[in-house]
Amino acid sequence: MKSHLRKHLWFSRMVFALSLGLLFLPTGCGNPSTPATPSASSSVSVAITPSAATVPEGGSLSFLAMVNGVADTSVTWSVQVGATGGSITNSGVYTAPNALGTYRVVATSVADPTVSASAVVTIDLPTSTTAGNFTAVGNMITARAAHTATRLPNGKVLIAGGEGDGFQALASAELYDPSTHTFAPTGSMITPRCRHSATLLADGRVLIAGGSQNINAGAFVFTAEIYDPSTGAFTATGDLTSIGGEVYAPPGDVTTLLPDGRVFAAATNNAEIYDPQSGTFTPTGPYAAPSLVYGTTVTLLTNGKVLVTGCAGSPFCSIGVTELFDPQSGTFGVTGPMMDKYYPDYGYTATLLTDGRVLFLGSDDFSADAEVYDLAGTFASIASGVSQELAPASRFTDGTVLVAGGQLPGGNGSTYAQLYVPASGTFERVGDMIVGRHSHTATPLPDDTVLITGGFSVWPGPTSGAEVYKPR
Repeated sequence: MKSHLRKHLWFSRMVFALSLGLLFLPTGCGNPSTPATPSASSSVSVAITPSAATVPEGGSLSFLAMVNGVADTSVTWSVQVGATGGSITNSGVYTAPNALGTYRVVATSVADPTVSASAVVTIDLPTSTTAGNFTAVGNMITARAAHTATRLPNGKVLIAGGEGDGFQALASAELYDPSTHTFAPTGSMITPRCRHSATLLADGRVLIAGGSQNINAGAFVFTAEIYDPSTGAFTATGDLTSIGGEVYAPPGDVTTLLPDGRVFAAATNNAEIYDPQSGTFTPTGPYAAPSLVYGTTVTLLTNGKVLVTGCAGSPFCSIGVTELFDPQSGTFGVTGPMMDKYYPDYGYTATLLTDGRVLFLGSDDFSADAEVYDLAGTFASIASGVSQELAPASRFTDGTVLVAGGQLPGGNGSTYAQLYVPASGTFERVGDMIVGRHSHTATPLPDDTVLITGGFSVWPGPTSGAEVYKPR
């Protein structure tokens, strides 16, 4: 069922993208537009000054309409692509949206509505941004997306699996060394997999669980394996035991390390607990939801409980699920619900904030909604400024959260990046990534920078590119 849903989602997105293609202009300024040519029976001509302009996000610019070569306000102004393209007053003052892109301002003659002229408007960076920069580092050995990146105790980052060309899962793995900014091969996984989960264990090893071998075919993986940094090798460990027990994590993680060293996994049908001592998975008590639950995010809260979000219901994933798991009793209880009706599906992340709340980002309907969950069990909506579906989030030591990239309509990756500032509850724009991407990884490093690897840049091809974000 899940594979059918994914195919339906991608088909819907492609239809949505094609419809947008009828409305949106190509990115970039392009050539200045040419004033419309009046019909032979018309004595009216219209032109706009300037014919092309770059405006910062949320900024304003005045346009002047020339009717028969004379400045005139007897025109009607409009902005193509509706509200997302900004707004313009009757006097020609244009206010840009908080969204990058290229739009078209149109002035139409009142005397002859068949005659109009247009100007190209490119929305660029705001006049003031939060300081920070992205720097390219050496490319990965293998281009991949929907992979995992786990920081090891020695400071290196284990990058494992993912989707390669043709949507096929990869078994290869590599290590990033932050001291040299280079990637080197390490042992390969036993089973090729993508969109799996990776959990750093208390002893420094890494548990790899679940995932898929072909995202389009829905070939889910029910096995797990362990990476040992001392040997650079993967070895098999116990399989997931629940019927329909796939662990599937796009782009959030559905596993978390519990304080006692065990691992909680939000597998389908039943959650499970992995015991590193015995190397086995054991089902927990049932979810509180009355039907199959598909976990999307798992967060260990400061009170020791585990917040699980996902979807359930019939038809498939028709309702959202927000539950709390108590590791002491092994049981689930209901919390929430979330505010955004689109969150039940997938494409979003959950990040534990320093004050104990949880930040949710990345709704899969291309909306700019975000939410915050508090320990009282309630969700509150906040506006993030831009949609960043399938974009990972990373928390800095000062408590701010970086979210960079995301999926654009049509499947390409975005370069957009912003910081969430818990103290003000607002988002601040930061400089763009060097490469647009979604389904990538963002891993905090010991020096408080973030390593960003892979992802889909130009759909459907993954990239091997990597870069590091450094706050100034």
